[in-house]
Amino acid sequence: MGSQELPADACVRCGSISIVRRGRTGSGSQRWYCKDCRRTFTANVGRVLGMSKLPVETWMTYVEAFIDQLSLRDCMDKCGVGLRTAWFMRRRIIECIQRYNPSFNAVAGDRVEIYETYFRDSYKGCRKGTMPRPARKSGRKAAKRGLSKQQVCVVTGIDDVGASFLVVSGSGMLGKERAYKVLNGRIGKSALAVTDKAGTYPAFLNHLGATLERTDASGRAINRVNSLHARLKDFMHGFKGVSTKHLQSYLAWFQWHAASKGPRRSRAAPPNGGASSDVRSATACTGSPGACTCACPCPCDRR
Repeated sequence: MGSQELPADACVRCGSISIVRRGRTGSGSQRWYCKDCRRTFTANVGRVLGMSKLPVETWMTYVEAFIDQLSLRDCMDKCGVGLRTAWFMRRRIIECIQRYNPSFNAVAGDRVEIYETYFRDSYKGCRKGTMPRPARKSGRKAAKRGLSKQQVCVVTGIDDVGASFLVVSGSGMLGKERAYKVLNGRIGKSALAVTDKAGTYPAFLNHLGATLERTDASGRAINRVNSLHARLKDFMHGFKGVSTKHLQSYLAWFQWHAASKGPRRSRAAPPNGGASSDVRSATACTGSPGACTCACPCPCDRR
């Protein structure tokens, strides 16, 4: 285990570089002592393995099952843990993915297709009596037709090199204020934004200094974002309904999964088709560099 330990360059609590070795933990990990804040720590603090009592071998087995797209119950059986523990382990890995997903920022000269898609609201995991509406059985249609408050809006965008963003933006039809909150900081001045003919986008895109191109939703001008929606729906279908409170984290998982499909051309693509820095960083975040050989955990929970 010592050969796979991560080095500590600074204190994880105060950032001081005045650190020295101070023995080992009960599990054999190197313990460090900070001379400034006078606290001890290990290099795994703040990582996937940081506060987990499970051994590294169990985590590595789970990561392999995660990459193989096994369901939670299959992961549970393979790792010898409980169902709640398997769910907790999945959440920790998704949190790691969220930290290392690259941000989206379209600048002058970039072309971005923007559109929204909708998911039926879900209160999976909520206790009886705490839901804002009567419970419905899985698979049944929403009580209200069309884009009602029972539909969760996800604003999406994708540029010509495949970089994308997916952001949950409230319930019901997208409004101007909600759309502005999503796109402000992601669509820069002089970027070309291609949207449908909805009246939501023109006013604030002009305020952001972006160039607007409007087209029919069925037109080929936004085929790229329509294709993104199709892949997203296919990805989510395997989970048999994702709780609305966890939807944003699963969108981040989808982005990570899509980025790992192959060498994606980007503005800062690594030479010779190598893995990008964000992929390498998130892989190292397991706490055992080299143990995870795949750039990305993959879906999906076929429960």
